Amino acid sequence: MALFESPAAIGPDHWKGRNARNRVEKWVGELIDKVRDGKETPPENTALHSFAWFRDSDGNLLDTETAAVEVINILRPIVAISIFLNFTLLSLHHYPEEKEKLKVQDDKYAKMFVQEVRRYYPFFPFVSAKVRKGFVWNDFTFEEGTLTYLDLYGTNHDPKIWENPDVFNPQRFADWEGSPFGFIPQGGGDYLLGHRCAGEWLTIEVMKVSLDLLMNRMNYEIPDQDLSYSMVSIPSIPHSKIVIKNIKLVD
Repeated sequence: MALFESPAAIGPDHWKGRNARNRVEKWVGELIDKVRDGKETPPENTALHSFAWFRDSDGNLLDTETAAVEVINILRPIVAISIFLNFTLLSLHHYPEEKEKLKVQDDKYAKMFVQEVRRYYPFFPFVSAKVRKGFVWNDFTFEEGTLTYLDLYGTNHDPKIWENPDVFNPQRFADWEGSPFGFIPQGGGDYLLGHRCAGEWLTIEVMKVSLDLLMNRMNYEIPDQDLSYSMVSIPSIPHSKIVIKNIKLVD
């Protein structure tokens, strides 16, 4: 968790994340070496096996450090999107009427629901960056070194872009063809030239599978707890991280 909670932190929390990353890189690096030495034999379709034996264009194995970082780059986002899964569960709790719609609708509505979860709730409420090179945009001057903020949540709730933005309404995505700069839960633009997360579609699929699990394959109860969330924490997550009880899988 510290690997994706710490980048926006300052002070002790930031260094806690840095130390956690160093420990994980060391641990995964040791696993890479064990695989290559024949001491560990992970299945061939795993990230560990793939990067341990990946060869570059010259036929050389990746150095241990690089291979370890690439394995972590696969695992870290999967852990990070657990926050979206928290908000998926929260949305079912806040809007129980959606459960009936999900039961009778097809896969298209499940995707619409997931997209609305991503729009409605804050994953990263905002992101920040310093201007590397001064420029002018829309008659506004961004000077080198200026700290800037992109309001992700605000953009996803902008009434100039979204009708009734503070209403949870999956139907808005039925025939949505909006700008990739107007719907930015995981960055804007496209994947090649912009700063949009290349794993966005994987995120959507994982959320759909999780939604099916919550809706059709298990019963559970949500006890009283603090389900509020911060608009300044990066990332944001329900304060209780949503505790569920009396879990029973459905055959």
